[in-house]
Amino acid sequence: MPKTEKQSIVWIDCAKFLAILAVVIDHGKGILYEGETIQYISFFSVSVFFFLSGMTSWYSLKRRREEESFGRWVARRLWRITVPYLAAVAVCQFLQTGFTISLGPFVLWALNFNLEGQFYFVLIYLQLIAAAPALYLLTLFCRRGKFSFLWRLGYLAAALLVSLFCLKHTIALQTYGGGNYLLGGTYLFLFVAGMIAADMQIVIRYRSRAVICAAASTLFFAAALAFLLKDRLALDEALFGWLLRVNPPGITMTVYSMAVIFLIFSWCSLGALMNNAVIDRILSVLAWLGRYTLYIFLYHMLILEYLPAVFPFLTGISLLKTVVYLAAMIGLPVGGKLLYDAFRRSLLKKAAAEKRGLLSDR
Repeated sequence: MPKTEKQSIVWIDCAKFLAILAVVIDHGKGILYEGETIQYISFFSVSVFFFLSGMTSWYSLKRRREEESFGRWVARRLWRITVPYLAAVAVCQFLQTGFTISLGPFVLWALNFNLEGQFYFVLIYLQLIAAAPALYLLTLFCRRGKFSFLWRLGYLAAALLVSLFCLKHTIALQTYGGGNYLLGGTYLFLFVAGMIAADMQIVIRYRSRAVICAAASTLFFAAALAFLLKDRLALDEALFGWLLRVNPPGITMTVYSMAVIFLIFSWCSLGALMNNAVIDRILSVLAWLGRYTLYIFLYHMLILEYLPAVFPFLTGISLLKTVVYLAAMIGLPVGGKLLYDAFRRSLLKKAAAEKRGLLSDR
């Protein structure tokens, strides 16, 4: 993998972790904090996820082997999210129904993506992954020399029109937010925007430029956040009613999410260019955690439901309770995935050893 592309993946993984942290904080309202200000600040999470999903899909399609068709790529990506999703449905059903698993309800819950509120994300993601090869080819088509900017702008406009059409004239499933519409409504626009951003290969190579970008992104983020907290989505409600606000995102949330992405990209780029061991370590840890966001997303609400029984002494709202709850909602899914991976490796190693033994006996 080229160095510039590797740097891009690092900041994307860092952004994924910060986005999942925002998801966990958002869902902790009423338990970890009161009031809406913190929740409004965290509302960027899902929009940022779909933008980043567009970027990672572009990189994955670009790196795919020559012998791998688009159909096989889609099947592989769908398999990677469907299996963990079905496992999460089974675990949630088992714990929520008195330690039983019933096939009929399991199938219905799995197909309707509604056993847990956050499962709507999987429904939208599956649709966008299925459409990703076509969107990728359209992204490549927009490379038209000096007119590429206009072609990309036109592509974004077309994606926005399709997104609005899906919002007004399509129905997917009765789940939550963007999951109610084909291709997630305006999440399609963010996914396409992420693909275009990845295709543009934007990289900051010099520290002086990184400082300027970090300063500019901080000002942009501050302005977008100030408008969000003052307006409280009144602009979007006036223009679209309750159709476009946070999920799926309207104008305010889209601009705010772009500000967050610019902020993370700029500061991560600056941090990487500082050549500081401590900063590099922090970025590495954040990027490592960012690779497990799917599992945190699937299980954090289930964990949150059982935490009061596990920590009955943590009553009220306190810093200690916040730290413990966040650590549990992030650490348990990550730890579970690490244990599963270790168990799987041991089984594969044992199977390989047995196979070698059989061959040697022959």
